[in-house]
Amino acid sequence: MVQEVNNIPSSNGYQRHSEQDSQGTYKGKRENVDSAANSSPQPKETSKTKEISLKSHQWFGNFIAKNEVPRKSFHSSIGFITLYLYTQNVDYTKIKWPLIYAFIIIGALDLLRLRWPLFNKAYCRTVGALMREKEIHGYNGVLWYLLGLIFSFTFFSKDVAVISLFLLSWSDTAASTFGRKYGHLTPKISGNKSLAGSLAAFTVGVFTCLGFYGYFVPHYHYVNRPGEIAWSPETSFLSLFEISWLGGLVAALSEGIDLFNWDDNFTIPFLSSIFMHCVIVATQKSHPKVHAATQAAISAAQSMHLVPTGTTSTL
Repeated sequence: MVQEVNNIPSSNGYQRHSEQDSQGTYKGKRENVDSAANSSPQPKETSKTKEISLKSHQWFGNFIAKNEVPRKSFHSSIGFITLYLYTQNVDYTKIKWPLIYAFIIIGALDLLRLRWPLFNKAYCRTVGALMREKEIHGYNGVLWYLLGLIFSFTFFSKDVAVISLFLLSWSDTAASTFGRKYGHLTPKISGNKSLAGSLAAFTVGVFTCLGFYGYFVPHYHYVNRPGEIAWSPETSFLSLFEISWLGGLVAALSEGIDLFNWDDNFTIPFLSSIFMHCVIVATQKSHPKVHAATQAAISAAQSMHLVPTGTTSTL
């Protein structure tokens, strides 16, 4: 009997066994739940950019995706089209209206496609060769392009507006092309801007101003009304080479400056038109408004016989 009693586990023994059993049961259930959770199919975390793919980027690879040949070709062609329109005596003051209409239409299409995935998919398949991956679910860079040109053609003289477009069309393309190819060999200037890209923008800017002011303005002088061309060798202290050199500097600065992280399709015409205007005005022998005010003062003085008749301003 004593042996039998001694073989009977105590209440503490029962408690310990029950706790171990309950812990083992809980642990087993926990493992079963975890294994079930791991074995259950997980929803695929696909980003929006993978839901809508740019087929042209997949078909042509680096030709479109990396080198952006169609996009850059279209970008550069705007400059040549503008140069042709300049030679055809198109009124530059009316250029802003087609730009505004295009901005409204493309902006409306962007608002629509960003809220309607099916339309966005069709849109991307249609013009995907001219788009970047980030623009699939973001606003089109063309909107910034148009906004910058609207600013230039609204507030500045004909030559400043046209040159700002040339710098956007050609200098920006050169900076992007040479920056991607040779940027790793030169120091970074700001953000993803390299010295190679800025030098390319500078070079193209110099030749752009040299060609426009040196050939097209004098050769097609009949398309320019009085006051439309702000710079001329007769009214400026700067020579053709000097204004061209400064034009290249303006191109490099406009392309290299990261202004509030804005799209460079806007900042390049925005900054280049402001810089070019300031350079031209600051180096004029006589600002037109100053000259007009001086002539008015001389006329008033002549009427009061304070100065001899025939006196003119020498500014």
